[in-house]
Amino acid sequence: ARREEDAPPRRRSTAKTSPARGKPSLLPGPGVAERRAVILITFLLVVYGLVMAYSASSAEAYFQYDSSFYFVKRQLLWVLIGVVAMWVLSRVDYAWWRRAAVPLAVLVLVGLTAVLVPGIGTSINGARRWIVVGGGQGLQPSELAKLAAVVLVAALIVRRPREIESPAGFMRLVGIGIVPASVLIMLEPDLGTTLVLVVAVVAVLIAAGTRLRYLFALVAAGCLTVLALIAVEPYRLERLVTFFDPWKDPQGSGFQATQSLISIASGRIFGVGLGNSVQKFGFLPEQGTDMITGIIGEELGLIGLVVLLALYVTLAWACFRIALNCKEMFGKLLAAGITAIIVGQACINVGAALGLLPLTGVPLPLVSLGGTSLVVVLAGLGILLNIATNRRSYIVVSAQRKDRAARGGGDRRSSAAGARRRG
Repeated sequence: ARREEDAPPRRRSTAKTSPARGKPSLLPGPGVAERRAVILITFLLVVYGLVMAYSASSAEAYFQYDSSFYFVKRQLLWVLIGVVAMWVLSRVDYAWWRRAAVPLAVLVLVGLTAVLVPGIGTSINGARRWIVVGGGQGLQPSELAKLAAVVLVAALIVRRPREIESPAGFMRLVGIGIVPASVLIMLEPDLGTTLVLVVAVVAVLIAAGTRLRYLFALVAAGCLTVLALIAVEPYRLERLVTFFDPWKDPQGSGFQATQSLISIASGRIFGVGLGNSVQKFGFLPEQGTDMITGIIGEELGLIGLVVLLALYVTLAWACFRIALNCKEMFGKLLAAGITAIIVGQACINVGAALGLLPLTGVPLPLVSLGGTSLVVVLAGLGILLNIATNRRSYIVVSAQRKDRAARGGGDRRSSAAGARRRG
């Protein structure tokens, strides 16, 4: 028999053991489960979107460009760019965004101004929202403005936490974080993107603990502003009237809303089958972008819509958990704002397609055709992935506790020494 000292040394196990039974613990660390859920749901939504984008746009692409794959090939390029951005930002410490908040905001404001300049911005369907770059690809600075506003407001709150406690400070914060970008976006005009930006900033303010009366005042001012914007533009007023009764003018102002409802009603429970949509042949406008939900309801039926909503609900839950679990203030506010961007866009798009909200022209995140929107959403999800497993918040909290304990101990010792001297 071999002696014990001649036996090879045992390799030390790196698995965590349970103090009760001594068995390895397979529980993931903080944020790992949410990170995995975000990655999985994002992958499923992107694949879901590519399939439905091809099905919805194939007819238009074939008749206009002699290739049914024209739009989906462009979308694949944006998917690759977005996935790379998501992977890179998931490895960049989210604290970097606090330093980049002001330069990013300035860059976005320059882009929003450039869109309005003739010869730089491109007008499509009466809206000047795009800057055309090489290969005919269009960039929308307004999509990046939503993320920039969230980063800026979160950085300002963390820099001066008591700013939101006074009316003057709150108004100053709103004036810097919302007003400049919103005014430039409304000049394009783009009411839907403005609403999403405001919703995202409000989510950041709620996560920061802003007083309810300030938030109610902001919401009331926003509602009055929206009503004023609707009153000064005839087409917005028509959309509002159409929202209450789209069948009053089904061939005019209510055409898009009624065709969306017809698409969803035609699908019933199980749909007419993938690729068998009739509405995509020129009946439903913007069938690959703003109204892709109608094509999903027609081809995949109620089942397809329920699956889509279930994916968004799961993604929202995972993102909300990331924001809730983050102990560092800037990361918490940033995660709350990014979550509101994704959830707000999805709610507005689906609500408009179902006739529950007025039409505003907001794409369905991760599903609709559109390069800039897809890349910005994937980039935001990359930031969330970094927040989910970043140890910065736990280290900061631990350091603060140790510092307070040290000061408390020092104070007690000094007070005891003073008492002895006085005695």
